[in-house]
Amino acid sequence: MMNAKTALDLILKGMEPALQESEFVPVKPREEENAALYSREGESLRVKVEDDRAALQHCPREPELALDGDYKQLAVTLLELDTASEADCKYIAGDFAEVVQQKFRKKKKGAGLAPGVKPPKSISKTAIRNGDAYYDALSFGNSFTSMFPELRGAYKENYEKYGEFLAEEFFLRGGGNELVLRLIKNDDKAQLKRLFGLLNEVYENGVNDVQSLICVTILGALEGDEVLLARCADYMSADLAPVAIRVNRYLTSNAGKSARMRLENPPLYRPKKQKKQGLFSQMMGGGQGGLGM
Repeated sequence: MMNAKTALDLILKGMEPALQESEFVPVKPREEENAALYSREGESLRVKVEDDRAALQHCPREPELALDGDYKQLAVTLLELDTASEADCKYIAGDFAEVVQQKFRKKKKGAGLAPGVKPPKSISKTAIRNGDAYYDALSFGNSFTSMFPELRGAYKENYEKYGEFLAEEFFLRGGGNELVLRLIKNDDKAQLKRLFGLLNEVYENGVNDVQSLICVTILGALEGDEVLLARCADYMSADLAPVAIRVNRYLTSNAGKSARMRLENPPLYRPKKQKKQGLFSQMMGGGQGGLGM
């Protein structure tokens, strides 16, 4: 059984990069074992663990001026301390960090968007889990870089440069694939479980373009390596594993030579004009020469 203080400490540790980026500082000393306060410029955040749930709350006042009822819920999730694990707390930390980044992140001077370009909006995990929306490339990139904050800068640079998030560019040239391949080759079981927990969730709750991104652009970079594929198979879901393996076999076959060349040498960016059938759809049978079973 985990106590509230331990659970809260784990959640706060995972949120730390997002809180620092948004310039929220902890209010010391911490008065409660199950709650922590953060403040910045006339507003405060509270993270609380109680009654089998964890909550992220906000108040538009400094902590010393805020009453308990002034805090409004930004995010709430179940956390049953009797059965909670460290992984559960890390997952919650990722959710809360994403909310903080979306609502409170401050842009650094000199790193603004191009004139007239608005920051793209990511779909919330709550909407996805409720079945109201699906992962798109932007929300996947947001979740991926929340899990691996060392790539957050490359993620922001990508959509600031193009005015939209180019997922293939990010994974092929921005360090995404490099990180994934390093984790797989290092065979760190905890890291692989964490990585594929996200890939499985996004694949099963993502639009077709995101499924293609995972199977073709990311896992397709394994280039049919049987050792690495077998290592990944232990962590991939029943839905993802057979498709990822089929894609790898196709990309390393004679029939997949042109597709492999397109992945290795993607065309220069052009603004979208009309929607064409994607590479993933073609390979999965949507066009001539699709994959066989």
